[in-house]
Amino acid sequence: MQRIELYKDLNLESVNLEEIFREIQTKSESGYLKITYWDQEDYIFYAGGKPIGGATYDRQGKKMVLDYLSYRIKNNNGTLSFFRLPTLEVLVFKYKELKFPTPYNFVSYGDEFLAPVKTTMVDPNRVLQQAKKAHLDGYIVVCDDESYKCMLFLQEGNSIAFYDGKRFIKKGDVRFSVKRETDYVGVYSTEPEVSLLLSCMDTLKLDEEDDFRSKEELEAIEKSITSRKATCLLDATLSSGDRFYQFFYSGVPVIGILHGREEIVSASRVDIKPGTENRLKVFSIDVPLETGSVNVEFVYEDVDRKAYIPSVPEETVRKLKGFFIEEIGPIGSLLWNRILKSNGLDEAKLSKEDFERLVNILRDEIPDEKHKDKFIEKVRRLET
Repeated sequence: MQRIELYKDLNLESVNLEEIFREIQTKSESGYLKITYWDQEDYIFYAGGKPIGGATYDRQGKKMVLDYLSYRIKNNNGTLSFFRLPTLEVLVFKYKELKFPTPYNFVSYGDEFLAPVKTTMVDPNRVLQQAKKAHLDGYIVVCDDESYKCMLFLQEGNSIAFYDGKRFIKKGDVRFSVKRETDYVGVYSTEPEVSLLLSCMDTLKLDEEDDFRSKEELEAIEKSITSRKATCLLDATLSSGDRFYQFFYSGVPVIGILHGREEIVSASRVDIKPGTENRLKVFSIDVPLETGSVNVEFVYEDVDRKAYIPSVPEETVRKLKGFFIEEIGPIGSLLWNRILKSNGLDEAKLSKEDFERLVNILRDEIPDEKHKDKFIEKVRRLET
């Protein structure tokens, strides 16, 4: 998470809170407001200028409900700060409250392969192609100002599962609608095991639920998981309000993730204050012997909900050009450029319809029938 400080430790005595609320809304800011008193900290989270959640913590770290929609300053003895975050990353604090974990609980974990950006700036299909070329382990996530819309899980650049908040798709074709003006996309690289385990969260089954009051009790449960060689997710809600996740694969701890008050970080261990009340759940995970394979296509929509046709992958166009040159000879490269120009085509932005039209034009340019047939046979093997 990359936070930017817009306001830092402003004295509450001089703060006009209503004006700050108004500015956050007017500028459609995303991030969180932090109000610090001597005995508590209050947090209000914003996405696109709208408050989406809040929490308050006392001096002992106990988390309590905050009336974030009608917030009032408790007293003037304190400070106020506002930290800007990408909308895609601030939404995860909303999903932190889910009692039953989903892949959305882990959005923003990992290293940024593509920092969150609006889909007016990038084409998600091109982003997916880049991830494939990089043999990425990780995930692509799409959201708007209110919620996550989908996640696509990758292993070595291959799409192994798609999740839309309701279902997991692990085979076949997926066409997903993206709104150009309102949606964001981000890409994160992770350990290979993480993307695999996240893609299998549809198999989660609650096996154990209990309270624990010390670090030793938590470690005892972890040792039990290791001895049973279980593949599972340990989900601990701590008295501090933090949430700790530990993935195990065949009893081996793969990764620990701590979702704190202000960020998500890797953490193999957490501090447990003796005597505090903490809640723990252990969910089993079934990992198949073979990973899934999905072919995902993002389809744009404008404000009038008219579909934009996605571009054919650059690699496919490059292969088409190569097939043409192979069958017509060295002059093919010059003919290729001339044909594109005379027909108003851009090889970097070919729709499927334009691609099919180009194939027919190229076929007609090949004089020899035998080479023409070879060209068409090669093209048929291409995936557009």
